[in-house]
Amino acid sequence: MNGVADRTIELLRPVEVLCYQVAYYLLGNAADAAAASEEALLAMYRKPCLKSLTEEELHRLAKDTAIRCSLSRAKAIKIEQDQSSLQRL
Repeated sequence: MNGVADRTIELLRPVEVLCYQVAYYLLGNAADAAAASEEALLAMYRKPCLKSLTEEELHRLAKDTAIRCSLSRAKAIKIEQDQSSLQRL
């Protein structure tokens, strides 16, 4: 990894647990929470503004991104369940 990637990863480390906690609260299971929090962290990693955020702004971004990714995952799970139910009919 290069220095920029290392720095970005270090910026995200303090919010890893927050992302997981938010995702777990919304999704209710560890596997989906891990996937949603990973997606949230990757989305944040790609944001060019990340390096200029205050600690408070970073936490807000982490929470908002984790919520968005968790809801997206919940929607995908629901669609998959609905399709599975329809196939059984």
